[in-house]
Amino acid sequence: MANQKPVFLTDDVCPCLRTKTMTLNTEYRRSAYEDSFTADTAIFHCLRTMCGHGPDELDVAADMCRPGRECYVVDPDTIA
Repeated sequence: MANQKPVFLTDDVCPCLRTKTMTLNTEYRRSAYEDSFTADTAIFHCLRTMCGHGPDELDVAADMCRPGRECYVVDPDTIA
């Protein structure tokens, strides 16, 4: 899945954002915003820090890892 965005996140989400479901279930297609009344139990992590906060030390989440954030990665090939 290198250099591909997860299929259930919108196009502007940072390519460093990951959750365990992406690894365990390759057919997972549920939209992160599919049902605002359902509890979202996904626990995200950043590929750059490998934990629940980004390089800017803020929490990672589908609604937070977007353009404008200090550590947002535009080109997945530049992830370091």
